[in-house]
Amino acid sequence: MKKIVTANRLFREGSPWPERILLCLPVLMAYASVWPNAFVFDDKPLLVENIFLKHWSNLPQLLTALSFTGGGLRGQFYRPVPALLHFFIYQAFGLSTIAFHALNIALQAFNACLLHHFGVRAGFKKGAAFAAALLWAVHPLHTAAVAYMSITPELLWCSFCLLGLITLLPDFTPRKIWCAVAFFMLALGSKESAVVFPALAAVTFFFVSKDRTKFSAYLKMWPLWLLALGYTVVWLLFIRLSGYKLNPVSSTTYFQDYTSNLTNRVLTCLATLPVYARLILWPAGLHIDRTFPVFNTLLAWQSLTGALMAGLGLLQIFCGRARALSFGLLWFAIVLSPYTGIVTPNDALISESWMYMPTMGLFLGVTQTVAGFFERKKSAARLLGAVLALSLGIATFLQNRVWRDTETVYQNIILNGGDSYQLSIPMGDFYLERGEFDKAMEQYQIALDYAGRLHKMTAIIHLRLAEAWLQVSANASQDDIIRALPSCQHIPEAIAELGKTLQSNPDFYWAHIILAVIYRSQGNSQMADFHMRKVAAILQKQGDRAP
Repeated sequence: MKKIVTANRLFREGSPWPERILLCLPVLMAYASVWPNAFVFDDKPLLVENIFLKHWSNLPQLLTALSFTGGGLRGQFYRPVPALLHFFIYQAFGLSTIAFHALNIALQAFNACLLHHFGVRAGFKKGAAFAAALLWAVHPLHTAAVAYMSITPELLWCSFCLLGLITLLPDFTPRKIWCAVAFFMLALGSKESAVVFPALAAVTFFFVSKDRTKFSAYLKMWPLWLLALGYTVVWLLFIRLSGYKLNPVSSTTYFQDYTSNLTNRVLTCLATLPVYARLILWPAGLHIDRTFPVFNTLLAWQSLTGALMAGLGLLQIFCGRARALSFGLLWFAIVLSPYTGIVTPNDALISESWMYMPTMGLFLGVTQTVAGFFERKKSAARLLGAVLALSLGIATFLQNRVWRDTETVYQNIILNGGDSYQLSIPMGDFYLERGEFDKAMEQYQIALDYAGRLHKMTAIIHLRLAEAWLQVSANASQDDIIRALPSCQHIPEAIAELGKTLQSNPDFYWAHIILAVIYRSQGNSQMADFHMRKVAAILQKQGDRAP
């Protein structure tokens, strides 16, 4: 009897649970193909090799270090909230791909429910809010943000921003604003893009409040703007004092044509708009690490089309009667702004994962506007929504298979016209781990062919080639190398590659260590001692201890 009563309460009229269940189930089905997927690319330094995740004693370092530091790489960004979440997942389940996939899928379902709840509280029609949340939840454009395990920050900052906006609705009282500050802080601790939250709050207030034309009504949001300003100032000071580059760009083409030219950055940003529009309307050929040219003229059809789209968007925002559509366009522009590269040049010109948060508000605005044309044809609207959701869900199910492992991701990029050199090193590392040494050397050779673009990586490429000749995995230990040497037939080739490593970077102490191991195994103590003295001198200069 108690179970029946509970079920009745759960599905009573007006209860949000039926909609939530109907949103979560499609997410689970659309991402049912993701479970066999392995760790790929940034998953390795952020999850697999991150020493800060391995023990509770590392927790203080985890919460204070920049990302990638625990994986032995130069830190990028400060994101303690997702790092802490990954820490708890690791402590509870170890390096379980199932657990990390479950985290991202749960966040995807949670965000779909939050988007629906936000839409309803913001005054969107219930049917339109549900359709927007459903179509957004199963759209294949977001598979990169869900299937790629280490991109949890993208999902988290969206969760906290939506929670903050829901907290503010409907009346934006001072007490609610201070509560929203807490969610804003968590969002900033998840990803830097969350700095746009005050602007989203202002747009939401304009959409829902009768006091939208009163300037004084916006002044009460000062705690949010103050926090955003303080966060930005701290970041700028950190960058200035440390010499840290927020978005390092190594390509000379980017540096000359993009990084140093504001006009080209604006034109390139405009050129991305038709690409994003196509990916939203027809999400085919999805792949990570897209190549995109720098545009330096408005006469190119991409930048001209983008300028036309931006102009029509501004016309709708300032003169259009469809307030919901204006809200969606403003939301899209605000959230996309940190990724445009106009103010701060990006290390990539376009990325599918950047569409995760911008499309939330856009879908709400579009579905509300389209719903107006189906006012007397609700059955047709439901059928159209169901067909679209089913089609998008199937596409997402199939797209998840692209993320099966490093090889499938790499092949998908090449299939869709990407430059192989950009992923040749991680692809070589993948083959090296699998013991497919010939394939690994082939990939490293591709990387060397583009040494001009990858000049900073030349030393590590030659080191990897040496490891392939020795037939050991990447970052093999001294004991692994000692065990491999008796059966190795290509020691001279390995020595030659290690010499090239040191020619590119004389302070690459691990190349000296491998050479010392090789020479000692050959009975050449003089050369072995020479390289170990080099190791000691390099580590002393760097202030480190010998391994």
